[in-house]
Amino acid sequence: MRQAPRVFRRLALMLFGVLLAWLLIEIALRVGFEALPPGVQAQLQGVRRVPWSEERIVPAFPFILDRTVQVRLPVGLRDYPVRWSDARFQVDTISVWEGHEVGFRSAPTRYPLDAMVFGDSFAFCWTAYRDCWVTQLAERGGNWFNAAVPGTGTAGQFALMAQIAPPTKPRLVIWTWFPNDLKDVYDLDLLQGKTEPLETPPPLNPDLEPVGLGQFSALAHLIYVSLTPPTRLTPYQHYQTVFVRGRPLLVRTTEYPHADSLAWSANRYGLARTLELFDQARRLLQEEVGAELLIVLLPTKEEAYSAALSETLGAEYIDSIGEGRRTIMAYLEANGYRYLDALPALRAAVEGGETVFYSFDSHLDASGNRILAQLVAEYLERENLLPKRN
Repeated sequence: MRQAPRVFRRLALMLFGVLLAWLLIEIALRVGFEALPPGVQAQLQGVRRVPWSEERIVPAFPFILDRTVQVRLPVGLRDYPVRWSDARFQVDTISVWEGHEVGFRSAPTRYPLDAMVFGDSFAFCWTAYRDCWVTQLAERGGNWFNAAVPGTGTAGQFALMAQIAPPTKPRLVIWTWFPNDLKDVYDLDLLQGKTEPLETPPPLNPDLEPVGLGQFSALAHLIYVSLTPPTRLTPYQHYQTVFVRGRPLLVRTTEYPHADSLAWSANRYGLARTLELFDQARRLLQEEVGAELLIVLLPTKEEAYSAALSETLGAEYIDSIGEGRRTIMAYLEANGYRYLDALPALRAAVEGGETVFYSFDSHLDASGNRILAQLVAEYLERENLLPKRN
């Protein structure tokens, strides 16, 4: 009978040791979160930072669905942390004028407005604010406003342009285009009932959101993930890692046509609508704003790194990604548009040893933004499109 208390004490000590170790691991996973591998960070980002708060370790990106402009950000974000694969930065948002509901990552509007920039995350910039190519151009002089909204396509961007360009009357509008805008146009038109469902790439496999105890415990979620892998929506491996000069580079696989290629009927629909939207935008800016329009066409990572990736992906596959961009470029050339194709400059920078794109994320990194800023600045200077202002 005397041994019973000893057994209970030992069990209590063991339980205490396990709980203490668990607690220390929980603290270590949160304190050392930035040092964890990107894949582990992705698994843990939805776990609560502390059990008694609903705040996640990494806050979800605050997209708001909008039937007019597709998605928007709230006004008034301050130092909002964004961790998207290996991209790390913070976001502040303001409105273009008091009462407007779309949050923009820009300096406040100043008049007379010299330039307004529209686009998606490539113009919003997936970098620190100071590294954004739009910020760099604004620092060269003039009054600039960045009206880019991540997650939008050409249709949503034109709807936004029609709202805010006529009242603000910029002298120049710069509009960026990226290949995934084709499907974004289709997605918004489908949401608005303007098209029937068309063929799109296979959906990506879902991330596993924390459930049960895993909502509060990072260790519990890692254990759950290891024992319960996420349900696969498709049999495809969407991405692969290729090493270029010793640097890992995450790119698409070739198991099916690239998500941005014209092999998909949704993208072909988006291409036809994009050309219509460019024509509508030019008329709007000429007749109601009195602004010049410059369209900047951006390539994918695979295109910029084509020299290094052609053996892995195949030249024909890489070439198919740019078919939409080349079609748009030919249309712009034939119809007298001002435009820039950023591919040659970004490709030359890659071959010169610049990183240009993140290793794992699909966006331009700080070096890519610097190169793009220089490319656009040289064009504006050459064409004398902006006034000289201090």
